[in-house]
This record gives sequence, C-alpha cells and structure tokens, in this order.
Amino acid sequence: MSSSSDSEGKIFAYLCFGAVLGAVGFFRGFQLRKKKKLIEDIPTSTARALALGLAEIYGTAREYQQLLTSDFSQTPCVFYRYKVEEYRSSGKSGHWVTIAEHTSPEYFYLEDETGRVMICPKGAELHVHTDRNYSTGMGAKDKDLFLAQLKALGIDTQGFLGFGRQLRCEEAYIVPGDELYAVGTVQPNPLIRGSAQGSENLCIAAQPGSFFLLSSESEKHVLGEFSSQMYLFLYGGPLLTVVCLFILIGHYLKRMF
Repeated sequence: MSSSSDSEGKIFAYLCFGAVLGAVGFFRGFQLRKKKKLIEDIPTSTARALALGLAEIYGTAREYQQLLTSDFSQTPCVFYRYKVEEYRSSGKSGHWVTIAEHTSPEYFYLEDETGRVMICPKGAELHVHTDRNYSTGMGAKDKDLFLAQLKALGIDTQGFLGFGRQLRCEEAYIVPGDELYAVGTVQPNPLIRGSAQGSENLCIAAQPGSFFLLSSESEKHVLGEFSSQMYLFLYGGPLLTVVCLFILIGHYLKRMF
C-alpha cells in the first residue's frame, strides 16, 4: 500500500513538473522569437559607420595591448571561457553539476576592412563553439594536463576517501583572426579617447535591458539556432503541458468514478 502510494505521488509530481516545464518553455519560445526578430531587423554595419545605440557588426578578432592565455590548453587568445563539471550519482541515476566556470572579461578588438571597434565581452550571450574537451575518465586524452590545471586553479581532484572525482571540462577560445559576429550597444570607449580612427573611440558592450550577443558563428547560423529552438519551445511547450494535464485529469477522474 505504501509503495503504491509513493508511486502515485511520484507520478503526480512528474506530471505537474512537466506541465509547468511546458508553460515555461512556451514563454522561452517567445523570448527567442523576439531575439530572432531583433537580429533580422538590425542592418549589418561597418566599424567606420557605427553610431551610438544598438548595432550589428561582423569582422575578425584582434588583441588589445596583449594576448591572454587560456587556463587549460594554454592557448594565446583574445577571449576564453571554461566550465568544469562533476558527475554526482544519486541512487541508480546521476547528473553533471557545474562546480567552476570562468569567462574572461578583458577587452579586445573586432576589426573589419574599415576600422576596428572595442568589444567588452562581460555580460554577453555567447555562441562560441567548444575548442577543447577534458575528462578524468580512464584513458582520456590530456588527462594529466587537465588534473594539473585543476589543481593550479584550486579545484580539488580527490573526493570521498581519496577516490578521484569524475570531472570534465569544456574550453572555448577566440584567437586573433577568428571571425566574430556581434550584436550589442555601441557606447563611448572607456579605455580610449581621442583616437584619430573614430571607431576606436567606441565600444560594444552590455547595457541593462538591451540585447548583447557574441558569436563565433555567422548571423545565418545564429538565426538557424534560434529558429529551431523557438519552434521547439513554442509548439513543444504547450503540447507537453496539455499532455501532462490530460493524463492528470484522466487519471484522477478514473479514480473518482
């Protein structure tokens, strides 16, 4: 009796969660639709033609003053980020939990044939493909390097009773010459004033309430990603909600009668 009751409770909880998840997904679809429409409506500008306000530009990445070094692969770059995750088991199942992540906040240039503009990556929605993957799994490539860099960053690689933790990491970086697509708010450059090249006096950065995106992919690719996700959430969300509610109502009506 107790086992049956527990099972009923779990089913009820899963169905309620599914109904709520579907509703959240539906609103997420509207957000993606808004971003997609915004990108489609903004004309692509050159560095020389940039004006204050929301703009879209495509060019290549260049360092400002000096290159950075990515934490794990030690790659010279203008921008990098990483995410370290640990696998945690719970009964018969398990999931990956983020235990450390970092995005470099340093400024860099985006350059085209007409000039260059400063980019402040802090707060951007990033669509940067992963360049390196690391793992502590058996036979994993560059495992020793991964473990050494984890220790250098102060991340403990040993778990309960000295057993090694099951960790993995994704690292992405942008090197000089990489193509970069940006949509963000053009504003006065806080680092450079009075440059003879006008675009260097400007900076593309985050602004509260405004859209800011950096991508190592083209505008067409970004729009394709938004479209596929948008349709999935707009149509899949309500469908999931309706199915869960239908099962809930049918199940409990059957019990009543």
